[in-house]
Amino acid sequence: MMQKREYHYLVAGLPDIVIGQGKVNLKVADFKEELREFLHPDDFRLVEMLFLRFDNINLLNLLKKSDEPWDMMGNFSPEKMAQGLDDNDAGLPNYLVAFAAAYRADTPIVGSMTWENQLAKLYYEYVLSKSTGFLHEWFTFERDLKNLLTAISIRRHGLSLHGQLVGQNDVTAAINKRNLRDFGLANEYPYLEKLLKIEEQPNILERERTITQLKWDYLEELNTFNYFTIDKILGFLLKLISYERWAMLEPAEGKAIFEQKIVSMEHSLVFPKEFEL
Repeated sequence: MMQKREYHYLVAGLPDIVIGQGKVNLKVADFKEELREFLHPDDFRLVEMLFLRFDNINLLNLLKKSDEPWDMMGNFSPEKMAQGLDDNDAGLPNYLVAFAAAYRADTPIVGSMTWENQLAKLYYEYVLSKSTGFLHEWFTFERDLKNLLTAISIRRHGLSLHGQLVGQNDVTAAINKRNLRDFGLANEYPYLEKLLKIEEQPNILERERTITQLKWDYLEELNTFNYFTIDKILGFLLKLISYERWAMLEPAEGKAIFEQKIVSMEHSLVFPKEFEL
């Protein structure tokens, strides 16, 4: 096994991040460019994988001809995205090209799922096939966590699970087959009991803040013995991305936007993308 590269200077200069406390004078966009300059190209490609979620949102808005502004957190500009959809050699990940082709032809990849969930399915298949170690563990955790939260929310609202879960694995199989409170998964997923209690929290903002902290705790656990490697940097970057999104809630206008979104999503299963990790 090849030894991982170490970035002592970069890691030593990373600030501590705590949700709702202090101010981090580091912007995600600036940090990404710093990483582009200082990381080995192979390691920076791992960084780019963390930003594909924003490319997913941009692609959906492009295909739907939405008026939503282009999220500059993505890896591809509007021009690069358009070029990539027309030219398979333009560097766009193949799952984005495949999804766009299916959407434009109105031929669903999975007929029982929304377009958003179909894209999520392709995305997780792609990143899990391209990642190992820390990053693979993180994407697996993130996918399973989203599925568990979706299942708990659907059960609370008395809705159907059909087409709502992403992927086929032990977690989705257990959710689909078992009516137990913990889906029979508590032993394999120690954080599940905490999730069940979190979902009982009536304050949506506090609920999502607690879920974010749970994710951060998992990142710290994954990186327990990673000190100066790319894994430590990736873990910090994931926290910084969500910290920057949550920071929008601090100004009065940010809180007003959040309250408007809460009203619009009262009966929705999806928390606003602005506050996802």
